[in-house]
Amino acid sequence: MNTSSLYRALRFFAPDWSRVLGALGLVSLATGAGLFKPWPLALLVDCVLGTNPWPNALRQLAEVPKPVQVMALAALTLALHLGHGALQSALNFTLIDTGLRGLMRVRQAVFEWLMRLSLRRLYSSQAGDILYRVTWDTYAFQTLFQHGVFSFLTASAAVLAMGWVMARLNGSLTLVAMATVPVLLSVMTAFGKQMARRAELAQAQDSTLSSSVQQGLANLQLTQSYTREPQEKESFRAQSSHSWSLRRRQHALEVLYLATVSVVFALGTAAILLVGSRQVLAGKLSLGELLIFLAYLAQLYEPLNQLSHVGSTLSNARAGTRRIFELFDDPTDLPGGAIQLPISDTPMAANGISTAGPLVFDRIYFGYEPGHEVLKSVSLEIRVGQCMAIIGPSGAGKSTLLQLIPRFFDPSSGVVQWQGVNLRELDLRSWRAQVALVLQEPLLIRGTLFENIAYGRVGATSGEVEAAAQLANADGFIRRLPKGYESVVGDGAVRLSVGEKQRINLARAFLKNAPILLLDEPTSALDAASEAHVLESLRRTQERRITLMVTHRPETLRFVDKVLVLEDGRVVDCCAPEAVRWQTTFMKKESADGL
Repeated sequence: MNTSSLYRALRFFAPDWSRVLGALGLVSLATGAGLFKPWPLALLVDCVLGTNPWPNALRQLAEVPKPVQVMALAALTLALHLGHGALQSALNFTLIDTGLRGLMRVRQAVFEWLMRLSLRRLYSSQAGDILYRVTWDTYAFQTLFQHGVFSFLTASAAVLAMGWVMARLNGSLTLVAMATVPVLLSVMTAFGKQMARRAELAQAQDSTLSSSVQQGLANLQLTQSYTREPQEKESFRAQSSHSWSLRRRQHALEVLYLATVSVVFALGTAAILLVGSRQVLAGKLSLGELLIFLAYLAQLYEPLNQLSHVGSTLSNARAGTRRIFELFDDPTDLPGGAIQLPISDTPMAANGISTAGPLVFDRIYFGYEPGHEVLKSVSLEIRVGQCMAIIGPSGAGKSTLLQLIPRFFDPSSGVVQWQGVNLRELDLRSWRAQVALVLQEPLLIRGTLFENIAYGRVGATSGEVEAAAQLANADGFIRRLPKGYESVVGDGAVRLSVGEKQRINLARAFLKNAPILLLDEPTSALDAASEAHVLESLRRTQERRITLMVTHRPETLRFVDKVLVLEDGRVVDCCAPEAVRWQTTFMKKESADGL
């Protein structure tokens, strides 16, 4: 993992700098406490069981009986281990807490990215892949901080401290012990890149597997109705087998890596025993000093072992952080302009631009893919107070035309203007605040009916919500529910018909009271009485707004001022409703077919 990527990842933990400093202090204290743990054993062997003199600091123990000496050393051993354990526990809790805080910030940043995601980018991605990155790949940041960076710092501090103390005890044995370090670094370098590559491939396949599960749930009704369960099961089995194979290859390399590290440690320990035993036999080293050296060696190899694990940890963390940074580095294809518009309930003026101006399409071309234009040289103008119906055969580009207004997409060429200003020059969020949209497929959020309608405007009162529901002819069926506006909708809650859901969506749009109202087949799921009520409400509230409505129902045309006829992405007519009666033949056919 390069330095710039590491620094970028660690910035998510910068707000907790005081906790990080505290953790560094605990690392120093825990390392220092660990240095004293082997000494009671050496004193027991050399001074209690042997004949060596006591150190000056403990000379008083030489004057007490040996059983008391043993008890004192046992108590000292207990105190040292308890103190070291308490410091390690405090360090671990601090690291876990700080790691989780960083994880929280990463997930918040990813969710903010999702909220800015353009539809073009969304349509080109697998929903399961994005979900996997948000829920699982984000853990890589916590792993990087807690088990990568701090494990490296803790282990490095321990190695340096142990190396210094061991060198003071016996320089030659220290050289033998430290000879394993360059070998260990070579092993880490040799295995590191390949482990990172295999981890990335495995995580990418797991992401694909997550997408398959998400698609399976979304298409469950289709799968069951066409009895395709065996084929879907076989497809998922093949994908999960591939995922297993990649994970197996990844972990097999990690096992080989750790086994190689174990061999290095075994050779180092054997060399210390060989050289140290010869020095004891030659009288150059006491038995207690050899024991304390071996204890330090065990403590030295523990952080060295942690350093060896840092390689595989960083490899896995690198794969996850890279996939998250791929999201952050993917620029939106819909940059906003600098002109801010007021976010308000009524048309206002800002920067000399009225929020109640005409909407103009000037020679618009647009295609979802290069070379396949959906809209071709579309030009039209609609003024405040007008309601325009957009009609035409299926695939003519009606819904696509609506999606250019809130800038879900930008035209390939041509300009969409509002009050003479190119929409690209307007701040994206403040512009979208001027547009209310009702899709053909009604959308509800998990929550109460009140919350679903109030989603249209922050801070809406109960009276405003109920008034909007009345305009959408939704108040009646809502009040008939046992909990009324407090009825919860969504998975496992109150089930509403498509028509009832659509009326909730209409109420949400009415509550927003935006200068521009876009309706994509808004009454297709309503009965005749509800449709008439909703259209009459539209007529009463359209005085200060622009309304565009995609429809295939001839009855709707008597409520509009103008009709735009699209065929094959081109405007073939734009006139008063009474002048397009010849079009009602295909409209009736599409209405009957449910297109």
